[in-house]
Amino acid sequence: MKKIFASLVLATLCIAAFAQNNESKMDDRGRIALTPVIFENSYIPAAAANVVLNKLTQIATKNGLAADSYDPRFIITANIVEISHESTATAPVMQALVLSPTLYIGDAATGTLYATCTLNQIKGAGTNETKAYMQAVKMIKTDDPSVQRFIETGKTRIIEWYNTQIDFLISEANGLAGQDRYDEAIALLFTVPAVCKDAFDKAMRAAEQIFQQKIDVEGAALLNMATHVWNANQSWSGANEAATYLSRIHPLSSAGAGGMQLSKTIASRVKELDGREWGFAMRQFEAGINLEAKRIDAMAEVGKAMAKRPVNYYNMNRFGWW
Repeated sequence: MKKIFASLVLATLCIAAFAQNNESKMDDRGRIALTPVIFENSYIPAAAANVVLNKLTQIATKNGLAADSYDPRFIITANIVEISHESTATAPVMQALVLSPTLYIGDAATGTLYATCTLNQIKGAGTNETKAYMQAVKMIKTDDPSVQRFIETGKTRIIEWYNTQIDFLISEANGLAGQDRYDEAIALLFTVPAVCKDAFDKAMRAAEQIFQQKIDVEGAALLNMATHVWNANQSWSGANEAATYLSRIHPLSSAGAGGMQLSKTIASRVKELDGREWGFAMRQFEAGINLEAKRIDAMAEVGKAMAKRPVNYYNMNRFGWW
């Protein structure tokens, strides 16, 4: 079990490294992911929201934080306050804006603010207010030193959160497992980034235990179904129907030995009753086990896919404005 699960963890690390590859060297904390969002109750006009969102994405990308976010609770957002608005005495009349942008990193689940950065004022002009606003937003410098310090502070706080909350996350995962919600439990544990080494190691150990619980429970149920089907219909067709359940028993399940024993019993009885070798069904069972074994290495990918929540999973507007 340990060797196979070790390959699972290795697959996770490889996936994370691939997803967050950068042109430049990236420190480990760059593996933290931020979700760029715009709050509905911000001062940013709806027509310009995508432009600002693109700027936030650029900032996350340049700082190694633009990986797929499997849990969007840690966000980077912005608010832009209008300082002045003038109409020029030109033909055609132009709208001139002076804006003050502020960036935020925080926890969308709790409303906790981790880092903030007020940038230099930006100016823009256009034939209407929206165009002027967009022109001003383009002046935001994503590589400003103050932005980099802001990102560094946010990353540090998020890492601290995982390291201090890991025991609560494991407790929550165990609670889900206790409700037979094994996939959700494993998915929750896979949201812990590899950079938080101690927390990540604890999460993977807990995931290993829950994974074993999952395949033991599922294997026992499948073995019970296969046994019931065979006892009710000890024939060639009954053997093949039982095989559909046996082939789904995970090879590491505690029911695996029972499944193999039942398959041998079925093969012997079928030959006795029908005079034929149950070779096809046995090959089908063995092929199923081999395919299932190969899927273990992909478990990390499955867990992460299940963990991925939509951005609107958290009501990001409920706690007002930072």
